[in-house]
Amino acid sequence: MTFRLLPRIAAAALAVGAWVSFARAESAPLVLGNRRELFVDDFLIAQSQNAVFLLHNPVRRELVLKFDAPWEGSGSDFERIIRVGDRIRMYYMATKLTVANGTRLSHQPTYACLAESQDGIHWTRPNLGLFEFQGSKQNNIVWSAPKLDNFTPFLDTNPKCLAGERYKATSRGEKALYGFKSADGIHWSRISEQPIITFGWFDTQNNAFWDPVRQQYWCYVRGFHDRNGADTTDTADGIRDIRVSTSADFHTWTQPKFLRFIDSPDEALYTNQVEPYYRAPQIFVGFPTRYVERNFTPAAMAALPDPGHRQRRMKFSRRFGLAVTDGQFMTSRDGYAFHRWNETFLPPGPQRDNNWIYGDGYKCLGLLETPSEDFGGENELSFYADEGEWKEGRDGDSLRRYTIRIDGFVSLHANQARGEVVTKPIVFSGRTLSLNFATTAAGSIWVQLEDAAGRPLPGFTRNEADEIFGDKLDRTVTWQNRSDVSSLAGQPIRIRLALREADLYSLKFQD
Repeated sequence: MTFRLLPRIAAAALAVGAWVSFARAESAPLVLGNRRELFVDDFLIAQSQNAVFLLHNPVRRELVLKFDAPWEGSGSDFERIIRVGDRIRMYYMATKLTVANGTRLSHQPTYACLAESQDGIHWTRPNLGLFEFQGSKQNNIVWSAPKLDNFTPFLDTNPKCLAGERYKATSRGEKALYGFKSADGIHWSRISEQPIITFGWFDTQNNAFWDPVRQQYWCYVRGFHDRNGADTTDTADGIRDIRVSTSADFHTWTQPKFLRFIDSPDEALYTNQVEPYYRAPQIFVGFPTRYVERNFTPAAMAALPDPGHRQRRMKFSRRFGLAVTDGQFMTSRDGYAFHRWNETFLPPGPQRDNNWIYGDGYKCLGLLETPSEDFGGENELSFYADEGEWKEGRDGDSLRRYTIRIDGFVSLHANQARGEVVTKPIVFSGRTLSLNFATTAAGSIWVQLEDAAGRPLPGFTRNEADEIFGDKLDRTVTWQNRSDVSSLAGQPIRIRLALREADLYSLKFQD
């Protein structure tokens, strides 16, 4: 877990209990309505004292899929999760990077495949009978084409979507990105013989989706830029980047723009995994893979897992041994400017036989809400990440499940020294205020509601507030056992939060 301080003022001022203010001149209040807001940034916050943003790492769970079918292998990745009713679909690319001992590249074609699950843990490969592999169609290959690369579907929730295009996908073609359509997610065809986007390099997982808030399609794609930030086709010395294009109809797209990162260094980013967060779709969450080429000393090389296999890969491409990767986390409220945590969200972890390689931290695209493994526990989020790329067999390419608390990527955190936070003026709708939070046994949260000028509102003051402690995804705030805040709906108010040994993940006004 990693701490990030909210903006600070001088230590002398803090010593006398001064408030930390980082709000610009406030004009119109924020209109929240009854939408959920996550504490992943300072969007809501006007003042703070003794509070930090805390990045939370996921919990490593079981291996759920070994890529050991004959058409799969050491380079199977770029998973995409879609829940359809009570069934979960996982699309992924199946291929081999190298021959088994790593001495040369494999020339086996790449296929798009489909796995299915009821619970997100146990996966099966449906026998689709669509495409031939080594003389047989008894396989789960859902799409095949010459030089296929990064076939990435999504379920189109646009109300104007045609019935035959309920599923859409993007896939790299000859120096361009192409669109695909399907009525059932199994039988696919090109939307057009013409590409949808041509500006970019596209040689990783490119990701499109419908945005229900802004009523448009987004597509995040791969490109390269030089040290001055200009577009380049030099893939050897260029820096891997992420760009975004938008469309009203999925046919005509804007020129992709470079993402802008707030307070983050210019680092090479591989996959992007950006999508609207399902409980707060006004916020985009992304899980890019950070790509780092390290110049190992002989001693450092020898200390890494399986140096022999690494050195064999380096004989035909040095970066296949020098590069290492890990998983990052970022968020955006406009789709272009992202707050990227410089600390790692999904690290390679303790050394095993098959990690600390180019391929660690490739998170799947998509989050699943799944039951807790603890009896009586609340639901959690599951996602998946690749491990063991470049290899086959016992230690070979596999997919592992990870879990994290719902809304639990980042929290507003206070330790034993009590922290306090005041929101900007907001306007809400609804009857109650709910918090997603966790405290220690000695921790607590208190909530006071104030008018826009910061004056406590009778009936909702700190002295009338009921103490909140425990660990819940949805706890209704009360004042002397009263929860109804509807008398304040529609007028500007502020929320003052006092926290001690507590994490606050999100809040929501609701009926």
